[in-house]
Amino acid sequence: MGYLSGAGLIIVQAISGLVLGLFVLRVLLPLAGARFRNPICQMIYQATNPLLVPLTRIVPNWRAVSMAGVMVAWLLATLIAAMILWLVGSTVDLLHVLFYGTATLIHFVLSLYFWTILIGALMSMFAPDRSHPLVELIAALSNPILRPFRRLPPHFPGIDLSPLWVLLLIRLIQYSLSYIGFTGLLS
Repeated sequence: MGYLSGAGLIIVQAISGLVLGLFVLRVLLPLAGARFRNPICQMIYQATNPLLVPLTRIVPNWRAVSMAGVMVAWLLATLIAAMILWLVGSTVDLLHVLFYGTATLIHFVLSLYFWTILIGALMSMFAPDRSHPLVELIAALSNPILRPFRRLPPHFPGIDLSPLWVLLLIRLIQYSLSYIGFTGLLS
């Protein structure tokens, strides 16, 4: 891979990661119960509404899940996978591109939760302002995932080990998926 291909790969991964993140968060925020009036949530909704509102008429929500958002996120991940495979010079068939697109989306969601939980755990050491929009958003995203793990031993007064258990589980899932050849291309 030449310099321009490498630079193009970095640019594609950065921009596509941001765009994919918007649509993944658009799906996850309502599921996590994030406050709609949060300014960050408002920005995500404003950025994704032009595409998702008309698409929701065709692809309706299922329970609280924006199926249009899931579809757009998967299509974006598949397009990203195809662009990255093209930039690195791989020739694969459509089935493999669809497979890598699914892998990219799963890996992206796991990485998003990994970093959200890690940042939330680090912020908790500094007693952040709970009303700050970013702190509120991180708590809304991570609390539903952490809640079941808070019951796991050992229990120490004033120390919550649930982020450690979740981060370990996420890494084990990512490792297991990469071991069977199911890795994302945005990593």
